[in-house]
Amino acid sequence: MRLSLLVPTVPGTVEQAVPFACHVAHDSQLTRLWQGQSYGLEPAATFAYLAGAGYRVPAGTSVLVTPLRHPAQAALEARTVAAATGHPAVIGYGPGSRAVQRARLGAPYGDPVAASAEFLRATRDCLAQPWDPPARSAGSAHRYFHAGQALPPVAHPRVQLALGVLRRRMARAAGEVADAALTWLTPADYVRRVVVPEVAEGADSAGRPRPRVIAAVPVAVARPGRHPAGLAQLAAGGHLVLPHYADMLARAGIDVSTGDSTAAARALVDGGAFLYGRPADIAAGLAEYAAAGTDEVILNLTGVQSWYGTDETLLDLSEILAATASLNW
Repeated sequence: MRLSLLVPTVPGTVEQAVPFACHVAHDSQLTRLWQGQSYGLEPAATFAYLAGAGYRVPAGTSVLVTPLRHPAQAALEARTVAAATGHPAVIGYGPGSRAVQRARLGAPYGDPVAASAEFLRATRDCLAQPWDPPARSAGSAHRYFHAGQALPPVAHPRVQLALGVLRRRMARAAGEVADAALTWLTPADYVRRVVVPEVAEGADSAGRPRPRVIAAVPVAVARPGRHPAGLAQLAAGGHLVLPHYADMLARAGIDVSTGDSTAAARALVDGGAFLYGRPADIAAGLAEYAAAGTDEVILNLTGVQSWYGTDETLLDLSEILAATASLNW
């Protein structure tokens, strides 16, 4: 299993991402630098800035929401990231919440899973990447997205298209159409029991190898004066109020439906969806993801960054990496 790093803030300026790109550039344990959906600066532009500033590190997005972009624009942004960084890029997409779909499209998708799979197919068509897609029924063609012609060719490293995955149907769809399945807030046991088997089943049904499974995991080192539930709220509070996250967590045995945000965040820590403790404890938790079949973990230190700032975030990161250095995933 590989380790990567999420930029633990939504950059308001491109310079805010530099310390994290620098750490990835100089630490051989870190595979990739990731950004999530931003309503401030477009991640592709931030990655391009970092590359121009000398930090040409492998890049990924987890996840961009499909209501914000047409597949042709998505393909253009994706290959820009790959070309600017000089490395294969992993670009993840998901439908977002029903509220986001309604706000951007006027109405939510009738079938978010089908829409997401079709978005990936259309984006891949625009990139004109070699791929052998499973047969599609005539009734499902262009239900949500029509790619049109492929973009004019430009030389660039490969773009790997990923789907954001929480529950069974999306995991199976990722197995059928994606290069990777991206999870967020999914405990290791849930990845083992649900995500990996469903991704594998989808891949088998499509006659293709199982895509990689990549898990974004919120982490924080225990220190005097720190409050794990507060850090968990900062890292994941916005997601805990969304029905599809609450449903996934309930299926994983974590009840966040109490209406008490502090209790929900505490349940997240107790249930292993937020790894908090000594660096060795966090390393042990990450080892559980490896044992569950996870191919890559994205370390998410958003809670620490939000509360304590960049210096303490990088200190946590360094201690976690030191604790994992001797592990054989």
